[in-house]
Amino acid sequence: MTADGTPKGEEREVERAGGVTIDGAPIAYIIVWAAIVFGLSFVPLPISVVLGIGGTFPLSQTVYPVLGFILGPWAGALAAGIGRLIGVFSAPHTSTVGILSTIVAMATAAAGGLLVENKGRTWLLAPIVFVLAFVFYIASGLGSGVALGLALLSTAVNWIGILLWLLPTRMLARHWIASQSAARLAAGLVLGSWIVNTSSYIVPNALFYPIFKWPPAQWAMLAGVAPVEHLFRTLAGAVIGVGVITGLRAIGLVKPTRAGY
Repeated sequence: MTADGTPKGEEREVERAGGVTIDGAPIAYIIVWAAIVFGLSFVPLPISVVLGIGGTFPLSQTVYPVLGFILGPWAGALAAGIGRLIGVFSAPHTSTVGILSTIVAMATAAAGGLLVENKGRTWLLAPIVFVLAFVFYIASGLGSGVALGLALLSTAVNWIGILLWLLPTRMLARHWIASQSAARLAAGLVLGSWIVNTSSYIVPNALFYPIFKWPPAQWAMLAGVAPVEHLFRTLAGAVIGVGVITGLRAIGLVKPTRAGY
């Protein structure tokens, strides 16, 4: 202690503790987001034919990329998977493909987290998986009598999405999502969600086509319908994301280690 009574010693930095975490995200956050996914599983998407097999898919699909942006890739995938798995059994009217829909949830949320990665080359994992899925899907279609031109037209929204991963657009989306400007945050969520949604849904296409084998006529239908459904997912998710991220910043909660905002 100094002569004037001021304590003397090494300055210490106090940090807020987030409790037990999974890949840098507090478990409480994962539970909350799993509950949100579960709740949205009861609401059907107004357009639900991207896989070409009819049926209904859940509104929870709109927030899968946002989970990755906020929690990081693996914590986001866990929250999406848990919430969707419970939703499969609780809301069967939006579970056309059953438990397999958890793959969609986890893959899309993980992709969202990888898109906002700002260190290393981990983000490359996503486009590598997407390219492999794309090649498998196209090959399966060609083997079932689908013309190459039709296959490329039907999947145009997907392979363009994959290109956006590899172009500077991914970095632009990442920077905007991290921006303190509400306008840039909104733009980043729209761009980032569009990239994630359009590219990641090639994975379920590749997985489900050998099971359902929709005919060439439905491949043609997807060329026009898929972009509309992805646009709805993107805009709805961006609206939710802006509200949530703005709120998180305002109240100053612990930020997950791999969050992109």
